[in-house]
Amino acid sequence: MKVRNILFTCFVVLLASCSSVKNKPTADTKLKFLDEYIFPAKVILDDTEIGGLSGIDNFKDDYLIVCDDSKNPRIYTAKIKIENDKIDTVIFTNTTFFSYEDPFMENTFLDLESILYNPETQHILLSSEGSIKNQRDPSIFNVSTTGAFVNSYEIPSYFYAESPYKPRHNGLFEGLARNYDNTGFWMGTELPLETDGPEPTTKEAYSPVRITYYDWNSETPKFQFIYPLDKIEKAPKGDFAVNGLSDLFTIGNKKFLMLERSYSSGWGKKANGLKIYEVDASNSENTLETQHLSESKIKPVSKKLAFNLESIRKGLQKNTIDNIEGICYGPTLANGNKTLILISDNNFNTMSPQINQFLLFEIVKQ
Repeated sequence: MKVRNILFTCFVVLLASCSSVKNKPTADTKLKFLDEYIFPAKVILDDTEIGGLSGIDNFKDDYLIVCDDSKNPRIYTAKIKIENDKIDTVIFTNTTFFSYEDPFMENTFLDLESILYNPETQHILLSSEGSIKNQRDPSIFNVSTTGAFVNSYEIPSYFYAESPYKPRHNGLFEGLARNYDNTGFWMGTELPLETDGPEPTTKEAYSPVRITYYDWNSETPKFQFIYPLDKIEKAPKGDFAVNGLSDLFTIGNKKFLMLERSYSSGWGKKANGLKIYEVDASNSENTLETQHLSESKIKPVSKKLAFNLESIRKGLQKNTIDNIEGICYGPTLANGNKTLILISDNNFNTMSPQINQFLLFEIVKQ
């Protein structure tokens, strides 16, 4: 019995060791967690509740934050004050609603997920997942700072709601990132098309999502690579679990930070997770014209872990990693290092108690 107990103990230690090695950051980009700020629930601005914060970007000296309320989509302007490497205050100052005079806006279902501001044109780029179950296509489009429609971008036909390649409901245009030299932008899907691969489960599988590049001045896509999603680490205790791409951020020419957000029902405060991966797509194959990724045997880009938010869970105010969906640059610190701000979508607490969470990170090495 003693021998068997020793062997069992060694086996447990080995498993723990393997897990810790797998979750140890290996990326060249080094991130340091600095602070958390929770914006209170039920705050009203311009007759709307502040919540559903799904994307964030820099806007002059402020920030633009998109709200994914499909019944009343809107953009908030906010000030985020950083003092002594901490988030001192978050103040929402303005709400921008949309003008529906253009036929595109009248006929587009807005489930907004990400936002970018282009200082050269002073236009705001938005991505919408549409509503696949209601045969409403996803979209990428520009509006003015007053909410008036400017133009839209062509999307590959395999993303159409009624496409035979079967896009997944709530699994499409989740992230936007401007190109490193601001000549264009990248769009990332949250989940694979059904014909590209399965949704992540607790088993290892080929679950690729498509990352597509556009020039600002051209309305047609130019390039695409595929990114592999992790399997789900926590088996759900309920009937639902998911892992998908929630946003992306460029740190160099075809170099990115990818946000993978997971959720496993039945885990309470530990239900959500987020990992930040570093990706170099410099040598990636162009998959823009590839219809079936699962049949084409295209190798996805490799990725290196930059930060696992599980490592800071105990230091967070509610021991909760919430539904992180947005990322952008914060201010430069006194030591010259750049910062990143991450935000969460509280879903207006329709599913379970959630929070409007702001997280501040320092880029220690890039």
